[in-house]
Amino acid sequence: MNISRPTLRCLTRVVYSAVACVVSLTNSAAEERPPNILLIITDQQHADMMSCAGNTFLNTPAIDSLARDGIRFANACVTNPVCVPSRISMATGVMAGRLGVLNNGDIARVPPEVDDNSLGKLVKRAGYKTFYGGKVHMCRELNPLDAGYDEYFADQREALPGACIDFIERSRDGPFFAVASFINPHDICFAYSAYQGKSVKGKQSVEHLYKQASDMPPDQLPPLPDNFRIPELEPEAIELYSKANAVTPSGTMRKVYDERQWQIYRWIYCRLTEQVDEHIGRILDALKRNGLDEETLVIFTADHGDMDACHRLASKGKFYEQSVRVPFLMRYKGKVVPRVDTNLISSGLDLLPTVCDYAGLDVPKGLMGKSLRPLAESKDVERWRDYIVTENHTGRMLRSADFKYCVYREGNLRESLVNMRDDPGEMKNLATKPEYGATIREHRSYLKQWIKSTGDRDAESFANAAQTSYDNPSP
Repeated sequence: MNISRPTLRCLTRVVYSAVACVVSLTNSAAEERPPNILLIITDQQHADMMSCAGNTFLNTPAIDSLARDGIRFANACVTNPVCVPSRISMATGVMAGRLGVLNNGDIARVPPEVDDNSLGKLVKRAGYKTFYGGKVHMCRELNPLDAGYDEYFADQREALPGACIDFIERSRDGPFFAVASFINPHDICFAYSAYQGKSVKGKQSVEHLYKQASDMPPDQLPPLPDNFRIPELEPEAIELYSKANAVTPSGTMRKVYDERQWQIYRWIYCRLTEQVDEHIGRILDALKRNGLDEETLVIFTADHGDMDACHRLASKGKFYEQSVRVPFLMRYKGKVVPRVDTNLISSGLDLLPTVCDYAGLDVPKGLMGKSLRPLAESKDVERWRDYIVTENHTGRMLRSADFKYCVYREGNLRESLVNMRDDPGEMKNLATKPEYGATIREHRSYLKQWIKSTGDRDAESFANAAQTSYDNPSP
C-alpha cells in the first residue's frame, strides 16, 4: 500500500500526539501519587540535641542530613512533656488531656470518632501499606495491630533499623507508611542509678558510659549550660511535683549533684543520642540505596525532651524549653524547601493533619492542629497562629511569639512569664513585675480562649485561682 507523504506526515503527527498524551497522563499520575511516609520518633531528645542545631558536644550526621535537605522547625513544642500523653496526641491529633490522660499511668477514654481516625487507621484507609516498629507506650486502643498497622515489630533498639529496612525494601504497588519509634536517648533516665552504683537490668550501656565519663578530665566533658542556675522567682510547683522515688529523681539530683556529676550526665546524654542517630542513618541509607529517598516524605521528631542540667534539673515533665521543645524536621526532596522555620508548631496536634495532607486525606473534623505542608513548601501563609499550649498534671504552658506564660495548680507563686526573645534561658520570671501587667493579662486572655474553644475544663479552676493569687498576693 502506497501512502502519500502528506498522509504520512499527518499519521506521524497523530502518533506523536498520542504518545505525548500518554506521557502527560503518566507524568500527571506520578505527580498525583502520594509519597511514601517515614515517621521517625526518638524518646527524650530535646530540640538542641542535634549538631545541626549548633550543639558542638555531639555529632548527629543522619539527623543533620534531614535538616540540610529539608526544613527544621525550631519552635516545635509537645502537647505534654511526658511519654504517654505526648504519644497519644501524635497518634490522634487530640490533646490527651481531653481523653483523660495528663500523666503517665492515667487511663485513656478514647471515643469512637477518635479511635476510628487515629494515624494508622487513616493512612491505611488511604491505601498505604503500614508498619509500626519500636516503642508504643500509649493506650490499648492505639496498640499498633489494633490501630491500622499491618505489621508490628517490638524491638526498640538495635534490631529496629533492620526490621524497618526489610519493610521498606519490599516490592509493592502502592505507597508505604512506616513508623520507627526508638527508645533512646531515653536511657539517660538511668544515669542516676549508675551514679548510685545500682545495676539496672538491660541498661548496662548506661553503667558503662557512666564509668567511662567518670574517668575523663573535666575539659573533655560538656560544660555546664548557660542557664544552669535556678531561675529567679521559680514557681514552687517545680519542686512540689518532683518525686523523690522517681527513676530520675530530678529534685533530689538538684540537691546532691555537684557540677562534675551534671557534666557527666550531659556527656552520657550526648552519647545515647549519637547511638540513635546511627540507627536512623541506617534507615535513611536504605532509602537512598533503593532509590526511594526522593519518593519518601521523612518526618523526624521526639515525644519530649530532657532538662539536660538546665536549671540544675534532669528528666522531663517541666514547662522549661529543654523539656517541651523537640526536634521537628521534614524532608521531601523537590517539595519541601530546605531552611529553618521559627513558626510555633505543636508536634502532637500538627503531625496528623500534615500526614493527612500528603496522603491525600481529609483531616478529621474538630482537630485543633494544622498541616505543616504550606510552611514546609514555602507557600504563602498570611497568618499562622498566635500561640500554642502544652499541658500536664501540674498546670498549663502557653507560648506566644515573644513570651511563655505558665500557670500551675499549686504554690504561692503560681504564674510565670518569660520574655523568650530577651531571656531564652528562662532565668527571670516577670509575672510579678507591674510593668508586665498588660502582657500577663493578654496571655491570661489567650488561655481563656483556649479553655473555651477546646473544652479544657481541667485548666479552668486552677487558672482562675492562680490569677486571684497573683492579683491579691499574700503580705
